[in-house]
Amino acid sequence: MELWVGAVNLGLLYAFMSMGVFITFRIHDFPDITVDGSFTTGAAVSAVLMAAGVDPFSALVVSFFAGAFAGSLTAMIHTRFNINGLLAGILVMTGLYSVNLHIMGRSNIPLLNLPSVITYMQAINPGLPDEIWLCLGCLAVGVIFWVAASFFLKTDLGITMRATGNNPVMAGALSVNVNLIRVMGVSLANGLVGISGSLVAQYQGFADIGMGIGSIVFGLAAVIIGESVLRMRSVFARVLSVILGSVIFRFMVAMALYVGLNPIDLKLITAAFVLLILIAPKVFAGRGPSRRRVFDWFSGLKGWKRPIFVISGAVLVIIFSVFGYRYFKSDDPVTSKTASVGIVQISDHPLLNITRDSFVSEMERLGYREGENCIIHRQDANGELPTVNTIMDKFLLDDVDIVLPISTPCTQAAINKVKDRPVVFATVANPFIIGAGNSDTDHLPNVTGVYGWAPMDKMLAIATRILGEKLKVGAIWNPAHANSVFNVSNLKEAISNHNDISFSGTTITGSSEVYQAAVSLVEKKIDAFVLSPDNTVYSAFESVVKSARSKKIPIFLSDVERLQDGALGAYGYDYSISGIQAARLVDRVLKGESPGDIPFERYRKVTFGLNLDIAREIGIDIPPDLLKEATFVHVDGTGRSNETTGDRMMVKDSVPKRLALFLFSDTYILELTAEGVIDELRRSGALMKHNMTIDKKNAQNDFGMAQAIVQDIVRQRYDFIVTISTPALQAAANGNKKIPHVFGAVTDPFRMGVANTANDTFSAPQTEHV
Repeated sequence: MELWVGAVNLGLLYAFMSMGVFITFRIHDFPDITVDGSFTTGAAVSAVLMAAGVDPFSALVVSFFAGAFAGSLTAMIHTRFNINGLLAGILVMTGLYSVNLHIMGRSNIPLLNLPSVITYMQAINPGLPDEIWLCLGCLAVGVIFWVAASFFLKTDLGITMRATGNNPVMAGALSVNVNLIRVMGVSLANGLVGISGSLVAQYQGFADIGMGIGSIVFGLAAVIIGESVLRMRSVFARVLSVILGSVIFRFMVAMALYVGLNPIDLKLITAAFVLLILIAPKVFAGRGPSRRRVFDWFSGLKGWKRPIFVISGAVLVIIFSVFGYRYFKSDDPVTSKTASVGIVQISDHPLLNITRDSFVSEMERLGYREGENCIIHRQDANGELPTVNTIMDKFLLDDVDIVLPISTPCTQAAINKVKDRPVVFATVANPFIIGAGNSDTDHLPNVTGVYGWAPMDKMLAIATRILGEKLKVGAIWNPAHANSVFNVSNLKEAISNHNDISFSGTTITGSSEVYQAAVSLVEKKIDAFVLSPDNTVYSAFESVVKSARSKKIPIFLSDVERLQDGALGAYGYDYSISGIQAARLVDRVLKGESPGDIPFERYRKVTFGLNLDIAREIGIDIPPDLLKEATFVHVDGTGRSNETTGDRMMVKDSVPKRLALFLFSDTYILELTAEGVIDELRRSGALMKHNMTIDKKNAQNDFGMAQAIVQDIVRQRYDFIVTISTPALQAAANGNKKIPHVFGAVTDPFRMGVANTANDTFSAPQTEHV
C-alpha cells in the first residue's frame, strides 16, 4: 500500500512543478529550462529558512518568490535583450547552480529533525497510517490548487495570459503589453516550481543541490500524459489533466519498480506510454495509419466518457499486472520465514558496487543463502532522488525485514521514510550531519551502520614525507557532493597545521570539466595533487593524470583502486570492508539485537599503497621506511603486497613496454572486460616478461574525450593499445596507424570498417581482434 500511496503523494507534490511547466510550455509556448534550477532554488531557500527557525509555511511562501525571481530573470533576458528563450533558460539555470550552492552553504541540508509541513500534518493525525493521512492532506491541497488555478486562468489576467500565448500579435494589437505578460507568466510558473521544490524537500527530509536535475523532463511528461488521458478543452479539465498526469507519471515509476524493472528503463517506458495514448485515439477514430475506424463505438464517446474509459483501462492493466506478478512470484522457492533485505544505492558507481557485492558475499559466508533462506532486493536509483523515495515505499510494500541504504542520499531518505523496521547504512562519510545520530551510541532507535571519512591528514603526511614539508597542494572537487565538501574541509584543516604548505583548489560540476580544472592547477605550479574522495573527479581520473604527467606532478588520492592508473600514493579505506561490516550488523539485527543498542561503526580496514612505476617515471625516490609501511605496492605493471615486493625499485634489464588500456565508459561490462585483460596478462607472465606497465584510459562516454585520449596515446608512443567497446575501437582505428592495436567487447568490427572478413587484412594494419 505504501508504494501506491507514496506515488500519489509525490505526484501531488510535483503537480505544482507540472503546472509551472504547463504555463510556460502550453500557455506561453516558451521552452523554459529554468525549471531545473528554480526547483532546487525553492528547496534551498526553504531549507535554509527552516534551519534558521522560520516556520515551514512562511518558508514555503518565500520559496515561491525565490522561484518567481529566477523565472523573471529568464523572461527579461528573453524579452529585453531578444535572446532565444531556450538559451535564456539555459543561462539562468546554469547560474542558479552556483547561486543555490551559495544559498545553502553546502550541497545538502538535512531537515529530518526540523518542523515541516509534513510534521504539522502528522501532528493532527487522528490515528490513520502516516502515508494515508498525508495522502488525504495532499489530495485536499490538490483540490484547492486545482480550483484556484482554474479560476485564475478564467480571470481577466488569466485570459490575457492565454490570449498572449495563443496569438501574441493579436494581443499586441489590442494594446496588451505582450512582454510584460510573458514575464509575469514565466515568473508565476517558476514560483509554482519553487513551491514544489520546497514541498518535495520537506517530504523527503533534505534539500540537495542535485534534486532539480531532470525536472523539466518530468514536468513535460506529466503535461503530455495528462492531456492525452483527459482530452477535454475546458480550463478546469486542462488544469486537472496536469495534476492527473503528474500522479500517473509517479505511478508509472512505482509500477516499474514493483514488477522488478530497472529504474533506468523508466524513460523508455514513459516514452512508450505517452506514444500509445497519443496515437490510440487517432487510430480508434479512423485517423491513424490504418485509415479506418477500429472501434466505431469508441469514436462516439463524448465528454467525460472517453477519459473515464482510458483511465479505467489503465487501472485494469495495473491490477492485472499486479496480480499476475504476485501469481508468478508465488512459485518462488523461498519460504515466508526467510530474511529479506532491501539494498538501495544512489547510482551505479564502482565504490557503491564494491560495498553492495561485498555485503552479499559476507551474508552468504554468514549462512544467508539467497534463494534458500534469504531474499535480497537490489535497487539502483540511477542518480534520481525522487526514485529513492519510491524505492523506500516499495521496500515497505515488500515488507522487507531490514533496509540497507548505500550512500548518504539514500541514507537520508531511509531514516526519513522508514520508522517501523531496522535501517543499516553503509558507505556514508558522516552520518551525524544528516541527523542519523549525535554520536556512535546516541542515535535513532531503528538505525545503525558503518561510516568513515577519508583520513586526509594522514594522506598529507605521506605526501610531505615523500616531497618535503614545503608544498603547494592542489585539489579538485564537486561542491554538489556533501562528502566531497566535508573531506576537502578536512584537508584544508590539516594544511592549516603546516606553515609551509599552501592550498590551491578548484571546483567542477561534471566530469567533462576535470581536465580543464587540472590544467589550471598545473599552471598555478602546484607541487602535488591531493584528491579527496569524489565520484566525479575519480570517474575522470585519467584527465588529472594526463595534465599531471606533462609536468611530472605526483598525485595522491584515497581510492586505492585507482592507484595503478597513474597515482603515486593512495591512502584510504577499502570499501569492501564497509559491506562486510554492514553484513555483520545485519546478522546481529536478524538474530534479535535492537539497532538502537548497536553503536555506529567506523571502517576498520585502511590500505596504504605506492606506485613505484610512477615514482620511477617522475624521478622521485620513496623513503625506504615509508615503503616498508605500505600494505600494497604497484611495481612493474602489477600490484602485490609489500611482503612479496620488499623495497625493490630496480629497473629490469629489458626495455620497459607500455600498454594503453582504453575504455569508452566505466560500465560494469566494460570494466569486467578490462579486469579480464589485466588478469590474463598477469597470469600469463607477459607483464613480468616484457617489463610492461598498463595505463588505463577512460573517455567517460565522451566522444570528444575519446579522440583526445587516442591522440595522447599516439603522442606518447605507447607500445600497445587495447580498446574495449566499439566506440573505443572506432576512435583508436581512426587516430592510430602505427601502434599495435588489439580490441575486445565489440559486436561487429566489420560493420565498423575495421575489416571485411575475419581473415581479411584490417584497414589499420596493426589492428588485431579478440
